Amino acid sequence: MKNLLLIFLLLPLISITQNWTNSSNFIGEGRHHPITFSNDDYGFVVSGSYLNNMFKYDKINDSWSQLQDFPGSGRGYGYAVSYNNKAYVGFGSTDNGSFPTDWWEYDMLNDIWTQKSSFTGDGRNHPAMILVNNKIYVGCGSNNNGNLGDWWEYDISQDSWNQKNNFIGNNRHHPYYFGIGDYAYVGFGHGSMIGPGTNPSSNAYIYNDFYRYDPINDSWLQLTDFPSEARVAGTQFAYNGKGYILSGDGDDHNPLGYGEFWQYNPLNDSWLQLPSHPGDAIWAPGSFVIGCDAYFLLGQNNNYNTPSFPVSTLKYKLDQTCGCIDSLAYNFSNIAVTDDGSCCYISGCTDPLSYNFDPTACFDDGNCVTAVLGCMNSTASNYNSNANVSSFNGGALDNNIGSGDYFYNDQHLIFDSYDICLIKSCDVFLENSKSLTFELRNSNGNILDDTTLYVFSGKQNITLNFDVPISTNLQLGVSDNNSGLYRNETGANYPYNIANMINITGSSASQPGYYYFYYNIQVESKCLNTTNINNIINSEKSILRTTDVLGSQIKKQKNTLFFNIFDDGTVEKMIILE
Repeated sequence: MKNLLLIFLLLPLISITQNWTNSSNFIGEGRHHPITFSNDDYGFVVSGSYLNNMFKYDKINDSWSQLQDFPGSGRGYGYAVSYNNKAYVGFGSTDNGSFPTDWWEYDMLNDIWTQKSSFTGDGRNHPAMILVNNKIYVGCGSNNNGNLGDWWEYDISQDSWNQKNNFIGNNRHHPYYFGIGDYAYVGFGHGSMIGPGTNPSSNAYIYNDFYRYDPINDSWLQLTDFPSEARVAGTQFAYNGKGYILSGDGDDHNPLGYGEFWQYNPLNDSWLQLPSHPGDAIWAPGSFVIGCDAYFLLGQNNNYNTPSFPVSTLKYKLDQTCGCIDSLAYNFSNIAVTDDGSCCYISGCTDPLSYNFDPTACFDDGNCVTAVLGCMNSTASNYNSNANVSSFNGGALDNNIGSGDYFYNDQHLIFDSYDICLIKSCDVFLENSKSLTFELRNSNGNILDDTTLYVFSGKQNITLNFDVPISTNLQLGVSDNNSGLYRNETGANYPYNIANMINITGSSASQPGYYYFYYNIQVESKCLNTTNINNIINSEKSILRTTDVLGSQIKKQKNTLFFNIFDDGTVEKMIILE
């Protein structure tokens, strides 16, 4: 019967048209167990992975900004709820193994933290935390005494804690939970004894049971077990009278096969499976709801050989009747009845790698023009009649392409150059302020140009002014093997072609998704006279191959730009005119 029930529940997926989309990447460090909450306009991320920093997401501008640090101790495994533009934050553990009981109120409108009455029970990791009416309910979780099943009420108006009747299921931590109407709902999670849904072969006691708490009567009711695999360590929220659970680990405490998304309807105690989020299932992610949209972010991806911490932010429209209701907007929706603030009135090129990119445009007009970098002086010997820019930025434009961290060993980017040019500047991200030497090297690692700069912690733009020859397998690196510069461990998508002038083909790392140090690279064309060109070309060299601007081997063609690659690593740029 279980299999038949699953087939029935999956049938509605055929008619569901809502899709997951990408929002701006999180700008801080990736982390597991982020504390997340929101109001009608903004989403917030606090702490996680024992950090204490804090970030705000602006839905209208699809942008992130960093706020003042959380004033409590940095922690992991903590939680929050929001109520009337206030958020309440606490619990979790610190990196020294303590379980803080401090309790904080955050004013989302004024960016003000206020410490409230401390929790009067035992501190704990990953409890359930649920808002019902004007009270917050906290229970379950774990600490050095094991899994817990006690249950507590916090009265917001009175700033007071009171213990209530214990949870009636097995003690557990990291459950899924949400509040709907006058009830709190708790279930799933990880316990210390066999329970409903436990996989007997896994030695991990993961549950699929589900319960309802009635605050008025201080009573518990067991509901129908979840109709699919038991699970733990995902994220959850409530919206418009329904509860939602998303991603996490399965009944063996390994990642689910994919990022499952389920909806709970309390009216008939039933579950409906929704479209899974893209990518692998995520352990200990965060989520928040703004308007009609759910946002899913952070956590840890355990499906990699080395666990990674994604910084991508995914969005799911919970209600298709929400959208732009202004018929004058480019993204007007004729099925929308509730305006979600997404109306777009500026069209243009939205591709940042295009010549005519318009940063103010929110609707792409389909007229993007590929940038071609080159000398635009018709009197110069390397004049390029196809060039439309003399300077352009490229490579990975920022460090939000995937998860990453600060790196303390020697690695570099590898690139080809198709004309003599200048690498003028770039962005770097440094953990601690220090003096660093940045280097341009040839394919053998010999230094062609370098500059030593004092770089401050955080993000900054640095001036390089590296003279780049025509060549292949050039290197952009750092002389200091203990640099502390940020590198991405996932997300790199080579090649990065910078306006047909420079082509970043990879890095010195064996992993293809790694990207090192140099972001938002500004390349500037250099105009040359005939003498300059002749000094570059050595008639005694042998041609190894002829390529186009993207590095693909071709035959020499008239009226077409091509490159002769010589046996000494240099490159000759040529056009044979009829």
